[in-house]
Amino acid sequence: MSKANATPKDKKQTTLLGFFSKSSSLGPPSSSPSRPLSSASNLKSATPSTLTKSRSVGGGSALPHPPSSSPLAASSALKSRQTKSLSGKPLSSKDDPFTIDEVEDDHDVEPITEAKKTIMTEKLEKDERGGEKALSETSSRLSPFPSSSLSEVDMNDKEKNGDPVAMDGVEEDEDEEFPVGRSQRVKRKINFVESDLSDADDEEPKKPKAITRKGSKKAKAVSSDDEFKMGSDEEALLAAAASEFDKYEPDDSFSAEDTPKAKSKQQKPKAPTRPPPRPIPSGTSSSNTGNGSNSMLTAAEQRKQQNKDDKKAAEDCFDFLKTIKDKEGHTTDHPEYDPRTLYIPKSAWNKFTPFETQFWNIKQYHYDTILFFQKGKFFELYENDAQTGFLEFGLKMTDRVKMKMVGVPEQNFEMWAAKFLAAGYKVGRVEQSETALGAEMRMKASGGKAQIVNRELKHVLTNGTVSDPSYLAGDEANHCISIKEDSSNLINPSFGITVLDAATGAFSLSAFEDDVCKTKLETMFRQLRPKELIHEKGNLSVSTLRTLRSIISSSCAWTAMKPQTDFTSAANTLDILSDFFALQSEGSDKQAVLPEVIEKFREEPLAIESLGGLVSYLKQLNLDKDLLSQKNFDIYDPIRQNKSLILNGNTLAHIEVLVNSEGGEEGTLLDLLQKCRTPFGKRLFRVWLCHPLRDIQAINARLDAVDELMEHPTFITDFRELAKGVPDLERMISRIHAGSIKIADFMKVLKSFEIIQKRFEKLRDISTSFESTSVATLLGSAPDLSSYIENVRTMFTFDKDDGTLLPADGRDEAYEEIIQELETLEDQLEGLREKFSKQLKTEVVYWHSAQGQKEIFQLAVPSSKKVPSNWTKTSGTKAQNRYYAPETLPIIRKIQEARETRGQVVRSFVNRLYAEFDKERSVWLSSVKTLAELDCLCSLATASLELDQPKCRPTFVDSDQAFLKFESLRHPSMCLRADFIPNDVELGGDKARISLLTGPNMAGKSTLLRTTAAGVIMAQLGMYVGAESATLSPLDCIMTRMGAMDNMFSQSSTFKVELDECAKILRECGPKSLCILDELGRGTSTYDGMAIAGAVLHHLAGTTLPLGFFATHYGTLTDDFAYHPNIRAMHMQTQVDEEKREVTFLYKLIQGKAESSHGTHVAHLAGVPLEVVSRAETISSTFFKAQQSRLSAGRRTELPLVVHGDFARLVKLGLGLGGNEKEEVKVGGVEVFRYLREGIKRTLEQAATVGSG
Repeated sequence: MSKANATPKDKKQTTLLGFFSKSSSLGPPSSSPSRPLSSASNLKSATPSTLTKSRSVGGGSALPHPPSSSPLAASSALKSRQTKSLSGKPLSSKDDPFTIDEVEDDHDVEPITEAKKTIMTEKLEKDERGGEKALSETSSRLSPFPSSSLSEVDMNDKEKNGDPVAMDGVEEDEDEEFPVGRSQRVKRKINFVESDLSDADDEEPKKPKAITRKGSKKAKAVSSDDEFKMGSDEEALLAAAASEFDKYEPDDSFSAEDTPKAKSKQQKPKAPTRPPPRPIPSGTSSSNTGNGSNSMLTAAEQRKQQNKDDKKAAEDCFDFLKTIKDKEGHTTDHPEYDPRTLYIPKSAWNKFTPFETQFWNIKQYHYDTILFFQKGKFFELYENDAQTGFLEFGLKMTDRVKMKMVGVPEQNFEMWAAKFLAAGYKVGRVEQSETALGAEMRMKASGGKAQIVNRELKHVLTNGTVSDPSYLAGDEANHCISIKEDSSNLINPSFGITVLDAATGAFSLSAFEDDVCKTKLETMFRQLRPKELIHEKGNLSVSTLRTLRSIISSSCAWTAMKPQTDFTSAANTLDILSDFFALQSEGSDKQAVLPEVIEKFREEPLAIESLGGLVSYLKQLNLDKDLLSQKNFDIYDPIRQNKSLILNGNTLAHIEVLVNSEGGEEGTLLDLLQKCRTPFGKRLFRVWLCHPLRDIQAINARLDAVDELMEHPTFITDFRELAKGVPDLERMISRIHAGSIKIADFMKVLKSFEIIQKRFEKLRDISTSFESTSVATLLGSAPDLSSYIENVRTMFTFDKDDGTLLPADGRDEAYEEIIQELETLEDQLEGLREKFSKQLKTEVVYWHSAQGQKEIFQLAVPSSKKVPSNWTKTSGTKAQNRYYAPETLPIIRKIQEARETRGQVVRSFVNRLYAEFDKERSVWLSSVKTLAELDCLCSLATASLELDQPKCRPTFVDSDQAFLKFESLRHPSMCLRADFIPNDVELGGDKARISLLTGPNMAGKSTLLRTTAAGVIMAQLGMYVGAESATLSPLDCIMTRMGAMDNMFSQSSTFKVELDECAKILRECGPKSLCILDELGRGTSTYDGMAIAGAVLHHLAGTTLPLGFFATHYGTLTDDFAYHPNIRAMHMQTQVDEEKREVTFLYKLIQGKAESSHGTHVAHLAGVPLEVVSRAETISSTFFKAQQSRLSAGRRTELPLVVHGDFARLVKLGLGLGGNEKEEVKVGGVEVFRYLREGIKRTLEQAATVGSG
């Protein structure tokens, strides 16, 4: 039965979904018998034309499609359909495909009548003339449900607006697999349109035929839990379809008119088959629309596929990024890989565009740096940098260019650079060294064609080398440290260190031999707290690395440099520096031009090599010239032996001088005492605090100045007015030298120095009434800045409108010439304007765009006026139109070029102005230094005033024997609290030099120790102390052993840390030192801990002889050392209620030993269960009795064991046998002899008294 005569019940519309229906009984419309499934090669040989012929367009029978080898191929075939209108003409890319839905077998569909066909034909013809909306309505009528796909019209609109367009069936569905086992009753809406894939676009339209449906017998449902499993029925269906495909021989000349006619009779196949989809052959080129795979795609699908191809090509456009290598060819997993460089093969350079060449020329040497490239008013990131910006900060990444790119506005560069720096990245700034017009002028002058604007790497910023305040979080110095170690001597390693504060351009060199615990190294790094560490790869020993890791902040950046190439030898470094400074001094003698500090370190190769490594690093960052040319070199001594009170790294940490235990500044001495108003004053005060004074005259002179300032509060008020609003002049002077300061900041610097000069004169007048000459002398040392300021001021004029610095009259000949040229050109334009006004008989004015220099001198004419035909209209409003006249264009071009030249001349003048200011750099810095010292003195006076009563000026006594005496001493953090319990502290002099401190936990022992150390620091810093009276001799160092913590980085346990710190004290402390030991020996067994604590105490009291506190819970030590004249037992007073198991802490230091540590009472106070506390008390009592019995049984005399040792040593000294000669030289043999004699004498007298009783 022919298809034309079939009734709706005899026919069923074929859809793609029918191929996947398990119960479908549709067979191929061909009468050819089916054959077994052919080999895979037959399926692979299918061509697009072959697959196209396998289906009839207008109806009738068709050859079966080749079976899909997988559900995924079926999905791909679904996407490969090409649309065609019912008229037989292929649909345009803007037309929606028809949507045909599968319906249930029981349902009949009313056939389309001839009237309806006529209406649809007319509608389609109208749509093909441009009515795209009508076609959409027609396709909706043909479909039982509206299409859900995005129309081509919407796609085009979105593409015009730059919005992303989501294409159905291309990216989103490319991995979707259609299950083979699907129930026949399941509905699925698909987009499907038949096409003959003909290239004849001007084919006569055909009348649409009625869409009918052919009924089929219902197949038995296949029950399966896994709808992806293919059963025997499915295999039979595919085999039948394959056999039909094998019979057919393709014809490449196929067209829609060559469709084979349906046979009059149809034979049922042996097994029901489904119409299979047409797979998409390999190949994705969208340019071959008439053949290949894309010949089976709609225009919209072709565009989408092209977008995908372009995107993939953009992502993989550079082959050298697939396997990253450095300049030496090392891959990332190579131990010698250098992440700073990138290898780019020669073949790649030939394919680069001019901008890509410019970009990779810079990027290949800064691959680990985020490079911001300036493009007009934007800074852009490319490739991996763009991806970093996208992933880290959510910057929108675009693929509209070949390279991946993100961009930020020029005015937001500082903000984004600060964000990248905070995240730990290096940030490079690549600036345009000319404008587009300047590039055109340059190439015109050289006879070439400008391909691209010149761009240069201005600098690379890191956390340790930033100088602009926009990137600095605070006023604290930003240090970058370079270190070189000689670890050939493991006991006493040597170090060479260079410290850089890039914000001020200050280099500080240091070289020293350290001890096994790296005391000086630790002290230096705790003082400086660097943001970046530079070291030679493989140079630092394991112990040094562990020490640095334990004290440096985790945010500090570590940079390993190559040996020999980056960290050069000392001789090579000196040659490099000599050449550099020779150029700076115009070729004078190389050795003579080196700064004095470098000359002093000629015999310190480690320090010079560390400087060489830092110079090499700065050269990579393009900062070496700006910083080295300042010649700001100094010597850094972390200890300052014999010059200041030494506070080593442990002391700084334990006393919380700079940082508290949580890593912040709250509650530290720096937080409590620093009241400075200027940024450079704050940095200087930190140095003062780390190095308190030691010389009595210097201390008293500073105290005199503080006294005067406290008595004259008006002076402090006037100074605060002076300091108010003063910028960071020290850093700005460094930026002026580098030529990187903004004009507005330069004007602030000049204004600030003018204010300083005026206010200094007023402060000098006030200081003349002071009894002390300290303040007056300081102010007198400040230079007179009047002449220097006047010299700079007369060089320029400030244009407030543009915010630019212009040369004063007669100061720049080139500027005056270009101004004259501009005036001449503008006069010519003015003459033309007057001419046009007369010609048009109306007022013609010039209009200028507010942005840029492109749209200038446009002729604004009323809209009602007719202008000459050769004028070019550029824009207009309702009231007027704007034009360019042929006569004005050449003159406008000359003006644009002249303005560009003027800009270059002005920039050159500004650089000369900065250089003129920098000539007197030492004068400006001298004034800043005076202001900083005055700020620190006012800070000490303010902090002293803020102390609550009682407070006093400390009295210093020059004595051979160190001593200290505080009455009612309080910690500075508690001076404003009325409930804080003060204590009297006396060490040395008439009292024992060491206090053996006992008492329970929480009784205030640690607070007393910190308070005493803080009192000494404040006194020698030169300020008042929170006490009723304070008398002491200057101390040379404070050394501490406090707290309980391990150190994972140095692989040290808690006990090991205690002993390391104890060893430092035993090595470094002397008779004029203050040592503090808190609970030594608690990290090991009771007997070992007691033995170590006793031995250390005995050594301190009898050999080292410092002032100090020895806090312990070993109560027996008080009995053992009761005889010793150099040890006094003290304890923190408490009240105990045994019945309630309560202990009250009175926080008062009194003489004598504590009766107990009351550990079980503290446990009860902490909430430990009562039964546990009771059991602990029983065990403690039993243990104490057993220990006392054991000690009594083992004793042969009433004298403690340490007395026997002292007696033996006394005999040796008396007989001249001596002990350790170094000890005698260090502390004095006579003094040791006296202490031993008095101690033994007292013990013997006590023993005799007990025996007689």
